[in-house]
Amino acid sequence: MAVTLLSLPDGNSSLEFTPDEIEAVRQAISDLFGKVNSEPHATYSQIAFGGEAFIFEQEWDEPCLIALTGAGGRLLAEIERHLSGTTS
Repeated sequence: MAVTLLSLPDGNSSLEFTPDEIEAVRQAISDLFGKVNSEPHATYSQIAFGGEAFIFEQEWDEPCLIALTGAGGRLLAEIERHLSGTTS
């Protein structure tokens, strides 16, 4: 699995993955944080889980989940660890 957590210039984080991994990312979010709320927009969806808000984009077949806060970035790091099978 090639899920990668990137640091963005604005200090937030983005979880990058392939279209084939979308279901695995969804399942990891559900396993770790439970219910997900989603609000679709024209070019992205705003989603919320674990008490934090995120932007989901899938431009050019390159899906990503962008944290809107530092706390959200920590949740993305948990997802990356969960999917990579590491615990630290």
